[in-house]
Amino acid sequence: MQNFHMPRRIANLALAVLVGGCALGSPTFADQNTSSVATFSSPLSYQMYNILAAEMYAHDGNPAQAALHYLAAAEQGKDPKLAQRAAELAISAQDNQLASRALERWIKLDPQSREAMQYRILSNLRAERYDQAVKDLVAVRDDVEKREGHGFEFVVSLLALESQTGKAYETFRRYVATVDNSARAQLVLASLAINSEHFEEALKAARLAKQSGDKDQKEQASRYISKALMGLQKIDEAVNELGPVAKTTKDPELKLDYARLLILADRRSEATPLFKQLYASQPENSDILYTLGLLYLEQKEFAFAEPLIKKLLDVPGRAEEANYFMGQIYEGQKRSKDAIETYKNATQGSFGLEATGRVANLLVETDGLEAARQWLGEEVKSATNDVRKVQVLLVEGQLLHDKGKYQDAITSYDQAIGVKPDDFDALYSRSLSMERLGNFEAAEKDLRTLVKLQPDNATVLNALGYMLVVNTKRYDEAEKLISKALEIRPSDAAIMDSMGWLYFRSGKLDKAEEWLRKAYNQLKDPEVASHLVEALSANGKTAEAKTILQDMLGKFPDDELLKKVKEKLVGL
Repeated sequence: MQNFHMPRRIANLALAVLVGGCALGSPTFADQNTSSVATFSSPLSYQMYNILAAEMYAHDGNPAQAALHYLAAAEQGKDPKLAQRAAELAISAQDNQLASRALERWIKLDPQSREAMQYRILSNLRAERYDQAVKDLVAVRDDVEKREGHGFEFVVSLLALESQTGKAYETFRRYVATVDNSARAQLVLASLAINSEHFEEALKAARLAKQSGDKDQKEQASRYISKALMGLQKIDEAVNELGPVAKTTKDPELKLDYARLLILADRRSEATPLFKQLYASQPENSDILYTLGLLYLEQKEFAFAEPLIKKLLDVPGRAEEANYFMGQIYEGQKRSKDAIETYKNATQGSFGLEATGRVANLLVETDGLEAARQWLGEEVKSATNDVRKVQVLLVEGQLLHDKGKYQDAITSYDQAIGVKPDDFDALYSRSLSMERLGNFEAAEKDLRTLVKLQPDNATVLNALGYMLVVNTKRYDEAEKLISKALEIRPSDAAIMDSMGWLYFRSGKLDKAEEWLRKAYNQLKDPEVASHLVEALSANGKTAEAKTILQDMLGKFPDDELLKKVKEKLVGL
C-alpha cells in the first residue's frame, strides 16, 4: 500500500471517530454517503480517515469493515489500488455484494486491468451470477489471445483456481453451451464435471469430445469416460472403455490409470504384468513401486516383493509404511522375530494400529500372552501422545477379547475411554466385550452413546439392532434400527443377515429366508450360513440346508457356529 503523510490533527480525529464508532457499533456501507465528507476539512481528510480505519480493522481481523472503508476511500479518489484492496478484503470476507461494488470501482478506475476482471469472474461465479461470469471469461480470453496467444488456456487455469468445483463446473458448462463447444472445451467440461461429481454430464461431454477430437483428444476423452463410469460404479464398462486405448497409447499416465482400474475391478492378474512394464520404464516412480510391491505381497510372492519394498524404505515419507509391509513379508516367510522388530519400526506411522496389533499377536505366538501384555504396557508408558496411548490400549483390549478374557479387555477399553471419552473404537469394542460377559445393559448403553455421536453410522445401528434381536424380544425397536442401517448401506450383507435373523427370531420364516439368502449369496460367511441353514430347516427345506452346511463345514471345519448348528439340527 502507498505510504501517506497524515497530519496529527487528522490522525487524532480519525482515532476519535473510530473509537466512537466502536462504542456505538460498526457502521455499514449504507451509512457512509457523500454528506459525510462535510464533517471533514477536505475530501483528502475523509480519504485519509478511511484508509487509517481500514488498516486498523484489517489488523483486528475484520476484513468486511476494512473493505467498507477502503471502498469509501476509493470512491473519493482515483487510485485503483484502493479499490483493489477493498475488493480483495471483501472477497476474503465472502461478502459478494461488497466485492461486486469494489470490483466495479476498480475496473472503472483501471479498465485495462486483467487482474480486476479475473477477480470479478471469480466473484460472480461464487455469487452464482454465471452468465455475467461467462461474459467476462470471453472478454479475458479474447484479450489474452490477442496479446499472448493462449486465451483458452488462461481461462482454464483461472477456473482451476476456484475451490468450489461445482460452481466452476456450472460456469464452464454455460461457456461451452453458448460460446465454445469444441473438443478441447468438452474435455475441460468433462474434467470439471468429474471433479464436482456430475458423472452423467462428464460422460456426455467426454463422448462428444471423442466423436470430434483428434487422436490425442480421443485418448483423453476415453480416460474421462472411464473415470465417469467409475464414478457411476460401472467398473467393467470403465475397464472396457480404457483397455483398447491403454494398449496403444504412449502416455504412461493413461497406462497407469488403466492398471489401477484393473485392481479396482479385482483383475489383479492382468494388472501385475502391466505394473511390471510401468516399473521397468519408471523405476523411480514411488507410486508404481509401491503398488507393484503390494501386488506381489498379496499374491504371496515374497521373493519378488522384498526388493521392491526395501527400495521403498529409502523413499522420503514412505519408510514407516514400507516397514509395515516388510513385516508382512517376514511374517509370510515365517521369520517371526524379524517381523516383530520390523513391525516395531512402523508403530508410529499411518499403519501404527495394525503394526502394533501384529507385534502383539506375534509375541503371543512366540513368547506367550504375558510377554505381549508386558510389551504393550511399556508402549503405553512410553507413549508421547494420547492418540498413541489409546491405540495401544485398543490393541491390548482386542487381544484379550480374542482370548476370551472379556473382563480384562473391558479394563483396557476403560483406560482408553479415560484418555479419550468419545473414542469410537473403544466404546464399540467395549460394548462387544460387555455383551460377551452377558452385561447387555452396559453394552446397549455404549452403543446408544455411539448412535448419538454418529446417528448415520450403519455399523453401529446394525450392531445395536442385532444385539436387541439376539438378547431381547424388542423386535420392533430392532427392526427400526436395522432398517435405517439398510437405508444407509442397502447392499451390506451383514445388515441383510441381521434383518433375516430378526425375522427368524420373530417367527416370520418366509421373510427370514428371503433376507438370509440375499446375505449368503453376497457373503459366504459361517455366521450367515448358519443362520440360513436354520431358516431353511425351519421352512422344511432340509435337503438344501444340509448341502449348504456340509459345503461350509468343508471350508470352515473348525467353526464353532457351524458345529453348533449341526448338533442342533439332528440329521443334517
